[in-house]
Amino acid sequence: MSILSLIFSNWARGPETHRFPDRPHPATGFRGAVEVDPALCLTCGVCEEVCVSAAIKVQPGEEAGTWSYDPGRCTFCGACVRHCPVTALHQEPDRAPVYSRPGETVFARQVVYPACTQCGRPTLPHTAALLRKAFPDGDWLAARSALCPDCRQRAAVALMRDSAGNMS
Repeated sequence: MSILSLIFSNWARGPETHRFPDRPHPATGFRGAVEVDPALCLTCGVCEEVCVSAAIKVQPGEEAGTWSYDPGRCTFCGACVRHCPVTALHQEPDRAPVYSRPGETVFARQVVYPACTQCGRPTLPHTAALLRKAFPDGDWLAARSALCPDCRQRAAVALMRDSAGNMS
C-alpha cells in the first residue's frame, strides 16, 4: 500500500475516534468543564472578564440573564471558578465532551432574576452572604437590594422627604 492510497482512504473515511475499552478515570483534582448553578449566579460578568480563552459569555437581560460556555475554547485553568464572588461555578471532575466542529458543545443556562418585593418586576439577583459583606451594619440597605431600580428610587425619595419633614 502506498502512502498516497493510505492518505486518500483516510480522507475518504473521515474522522473517527477509537475508545479504549477501559477508559481510565481522571486523576484527583482534575479540572474539567465549567458548570454554573443558575440559582447562585448573579450575572455579574466576573467569570467572563477573567476567562483568558473567551469561553464564557454573560449577557444580562431585563427578566433573566444568560450564561453560556464553550468547552471547546476553554483552557480549564479554573480562573473563573476562583474569581466567582458567590461560588456559582465549579469544574466537573471528568473530561469535557468530545466535539468535531467548533461551537458544537456550547451550552447556555438561563439565570432568572428574582421579583421585586414591592412591584413584582424583575430585579438583579443577590445572595445573603454578599449582602452581609456589602452591608454589615445595615439591614435596611439589604432590604433595599430586593427592590427593582424604580422602587429603590421611590424608597430613597420617600426617605429624603421624611428626613426633610422631621428637620422643620
